[in-house]
Amino acid sequence: MGICGAYHQQIPLWDVLYHRRSTQEVRCLKSESIDPRVIKTRMLVLAAARDLLADEGAAAVTPTRLAKETGISRSTIYRNWADPAEIVLDAVADEGARPPFEPTGDPRRDLTAYLKLLRSGLGMPHTRLLATRIEQAERDPDMAETIRASNANIRNLMAEILGQTPEQFIEAHSLLVGPLFFQRFLARESITDELIELVVDAYFTTRQK
Repeated sequence: MGICGAYHQQIPLWDVLYHRRSTQEVRCLKSESIDPRVIKTRMLVLAAARDLLADEGAAAVTPTRLAKETGISRSTIYRNWADPAEIVLDAVADEGARPPFEPTGDPRRDLTAYLKLLRSGLGMPHTRLLATRIEQAERDPDMAETIRASNANIRNLMAEILGQTPEQFIEAHSLLVGPLFFQRFLARESITDELIELVVDAYFTTRQK
């Protein structure tokens, strides 16, 4: 595992969609008073790993390839990641303890903001990272658990924002995000404001029953 331990087990889908650097990693490294040069090295390696994930898939993320892309030696990469497989996890890691938008207290507005944010992420080129991770999860139980835990983390955050218990929100969350993923990956059509409005209306109509 990387310097910061097991934080990658709470990777949210936000970073897969938005291709962000790991702010959790930066905080974790700083909290342990790690040499700033080590932080810079890890950031360079993880940035290269994200590009490889997006362009070629997880199989391309190897110490040899990362050394070639960054100019950082393989021995340095191995010092930071004893298990190279964890580079993939750290490459998309970030904190999972807060929503990626400021809740307003209005459930309809907050749910609409959540779905529009998801739509923005699904429209970005690096959305291929998500497909890569899903494919890897078919063969890698650890990745499958990471994705499951990540989804549960976001789902539970939204349940709290919408005033529901995590148990109440399990099926509802699938119904909310499912149409967006279908429209993006299967129908290959745009996710319109009208679709999001229909999904939000359906959620609140169902909730009132």
